[in-house]
Amino acid sequence: MRVKGMTVAIAALVAIALLVPLSTPGISKGSKNPYGFVDLSQFPKPNIKGAEIITGLEEYVDNYPLRQNGLPNNAAAAEFLGKEAEKYGFKTKIWEFPAGPNNVRNVRVVESVKRGTEKPNEWIALVAHYDAVAPDGVGVTIQGAYDPASGANMLRFFGKAFSKVKTKRSIAILWFDAEENGLLASKAYVENVVKKKGAPKFVAAMGFDMVGIAYPANYCMCIYHGTNVPDDAAKGVPIIDYVNFDFLKFPEGDGEPATSKWPRGVKGAVCNCGANIRNSDESSFAAAGIFTLRWTGMRTASDYPGYHFPWDTVPFMEQVAGGRENLEQGTENTFISAYYTTLLLDNLK
Repeated sequence: MRVKGMTVAIAALVAIALLVPLSTPGISKGSKNPYGFVDLSQFPKPNIKGAEIITGLEEYVDNYPLRQNGLPNNAAAAEFLGKEAEKYGFKTKIWEFPAGPNNVRNVRVVESVKRGTEKPNEWIALVAHYDAVAPDGVGVTIQGAYDPASGANMLRFFGKAFSKVKTKRSIAILWFDAEENGLLASKAYVENVVKKKGAPKFVAAMGFDMVGIAYPANYCMCIYHGTNVPDDAAKGVPIIDYVNFDFLKFPEGDGEPATSKWPRGVKGAVCNCGANIRNSDESSFAAAGIFTLRWTGMRTASDYPGYHFPWDTVPFMEQVAGGRENLEQGTENTFISAYYTTLLLDNLK
């Protein structure tokens, strides 16, 4: 599916989006499956709801504001995320690398891994960044609730969900520092870990940055495959289609509603949006030839009127989504989409 035209404009900051009816997806046991993929209905549903994830987001940004690289809460957030993953049975290591011009920055990567039962040296990575917009960048955030905490927080709940599911391949949850400084930590991790001899084979890197303000709100849940042509499209398009439309029965859209900026969105849907136009830490893996997928709510970063501003908080996210329930359901839809995609990837030959 091709993405049609998009515009970039500054959205209004004071209007409140109209509520849209909530829509809970159905999981179909009789899903059409022309691709020969594993039957996803055999796997347990994740017992995690959007309300739980958003409550966790509120607690996370309240406890760890000002997570910019170099500030105290940057390191504190990294420690918290790693220790929580350990509680769910993941083995955690916090890497530290010198990075940036003249290596003046110290950046961290929280690597939490649950080993697979059959192919433990093959990793499926769930990727997000935990640092807030850089002090030397454009704009400033305090809580950084949507960018980037919505993605970093969602990874916490993938840890909880996959702690209860046996997987053939290892599940790696990776939280990166210094994305806002130019993907510094993920680039360093790829160069110093992923590309090294004897490193695990990364089957996929799945990115989550600015997630949850999505269907059923009046915007798309936009899912992108990687930019390695033509392999990523050949692999990614049928995976996205099968999980989201054949199995979960989400309504299909082309991303156009997101180009009608908040609060003028027209209709929420899920978009198999083609090659990734976003630029976060999954891009560092794509540059190394690794298959990537990316989830995001609203098509571009600038569609979100709190992008890199101090009012990027959970209450403001609710306002943009058209209410708390829309935000919770959009978050849950994103979560289950990625959960079942991970299980599908785990069962590919």
